[in-house]
Amino acid sequence: MSFDAEESENIETKIDPIIDVSGVSKHYFSYSTPRLRLWELITGRPGRYATKSTALDDVSISLQPGDRLGVVGENGSGKSTLLKIISQVLTPSSGSVAVRGRISALLELGTGFNQELTGRENIRQFGLLHGMSHAEIDAVADAIIDFSELGEDVDRPVRTYSSGMGVRLGFACAVHVEPDILIVDEALSVGDAYFQVKCLHKIREMLERGVTFIYVTHAADSVRSLCNKGLWLDHGRVRAIGSAKEVGDLYQADMFRRISAAGLEEELELEEELEDDDETELAESNKQNTGLPALDPNRARQFNRRVASLRTGTGQIRIDDVTILNEKDEETDRLDLNDPIRIRVHFHSSEHVEEKVNIGVGICDQRGTELIHFSSSSLGILASDIRPGESAMIEISCENFFCPGEYSINAGMGVLTRNPARNGQKLVSQVVDYCPNATRFSISPPSDETDKNLWGMLHIDYDVRLVQLADQ
Repeated sequence: MSFDAEESENIETKIDPIIDVSGVSKHYFSYSTPRLRLWELITGRPGRYATKSTALDDVSISLQPGDRLGVVGENGSGKSTLLKIISQVLTPSSGSVAVRGRISALLELGTGFNQELTGRENIRQFGLLHGMSHAEIDAVADAIIDFSELGEDVDRPVRTYSSGMGVRLGFACAVHVEPDILIVDEALSVGDAYFQVKCLHKIREMLERGVTFIYVTHAADSVRSLCNKGLWLDHGRVRAIGSAKEVGDLYQADMFRRISAAGLEEELELEEELEDDDETELAESNKQNTGLPALDPNRARQFNRRVASLRTGTGQIRIDDVTILNEKDEETDRLDLNDPIRIRVHFHSSEHVEEKVNIGVGICDQRGTELIHFSSSSLGILASDIRPGESAMIEISCENFFCPGEYSINAGMGVLTRNPARNGQKLVSQVVDYCPNATRFSISPPSDETDKNLWGMLHIDYDVRLVQLADQ
């Protein structure tokens, strides 16, 4: 048999998948009493007396070496179950999984350590369990100890470690076993902010070396920025699979749609968070609004439901809605890179407040860190200026300095006092209403090539000059 040159080249360059998940399902069975489980074993009729729950249902993915897969989905969608099956921690109920290469999974750091052994002994045990030879372990042991920053504590029993020390040792071991496949759960906490940054740099270094990457996250933007492929799981089934951008866009659009639609279904109206008298009060106050069209009470109910679990404050003045607008005056959850930021905060007063009440709005990153803060009182605008029974709205506009990504907005009202320790940062002496995560929005990356520097959270105009220094 003979092959032409093109066929021969195709055969030589064909690469088997490093991970091949085919039709994988995972079921769990629970029993109301131990007797029923025993009776099943005796009768040899499995599942007859059990309640069946499905964590994964017919999931298939294939990754080539160097692929970066972002897995998104709500809690309970099967993300962790899939990672554990790929990591061979769990066995699938049906289907097959083929993994070619050494896996390092950052799922539950430190839980596999022997508490009675020292940190150094656990390093050796960890390496052996990951298929390393004694020589390979000796070669990376010092690097693991240095990265974990345990110092002399590495020779103490792990049971004497704090939780942070155990996490640092676990991460250091996981990234130094020279894996072919790195699996990371975003929900994982890896210690303080300094160590988190250190871990992120280490992960990026591994990706640059071509390590195959699987990343579980709730942030669509992280999928688009770190990965080339995306998988969206919903109640154990594949909702979407494809490029990271396509899956990220679909998941983000669905997330914002559900946030915006929360509370509008007719069957939920009996569970209203707003009391009837509050709704009547809002409707009456809207009638007195002589400016823009009044806020629909349905919007206030929807907003109230969304923020109820974290909302705090005395409640004399309450926020009714927070929205983002584009240049066409339309509500949106996505802005282009050069679109200005426009935020509207609707509110109403139910009783007079003697003190001056400020309206504060903060834009936060995915971790909830406030990146920029707006304060109405600095411009002479106070929520306490409206009378009981009236409603009003403020609109905040500014230039868009944000890099592509996902952001949330905190909105609140409070009485401010001077901070004696720091000028320009007033203290809140009384919280009237505070709504964290009042709404969310994203900044889209540019569709064309750009000279802008879009690393980090913010982009600004700046100057750079080159100065030639004289020889010594």
